Amino acid sequence: MPRRPTTHPLLSTLGTRIRELRLDQRMSLADLADTSGVTKGALSSIENGRVNITIETCVKIAVGLGLRVEDVIPGGLEDLVGSGPANGPRSHAQERAR
Repeated sequence: MPRRPTTHPLLSTLGTRIRELRLDQRMSLADLADTSGVTKGALSSIENGRVNITIETCVKIAVGLGLRVEDVIPGGLEDLVGSGPANGPRSHAQERAR
């Protein structure tokens, strides 16, 4: 079965960053699941860039890693600002306006 592409390149970058932080702390997926309250399956999907992550989930993961959310988001919050509507997927309203 072919891999489903991610919805935005930032998701892949964020997932890689979360995996690196987890491994730096010698945590397994099960360890991070226990400390964050996010399931192992969801963490795996996030780390592989297959799902869109909410800010709430990002905060839970940061807390589970003992970090601030700013430490988890690659490049800090500037990356999120730079991935706004002009660079990311178009909204339904934007598509209708075309």
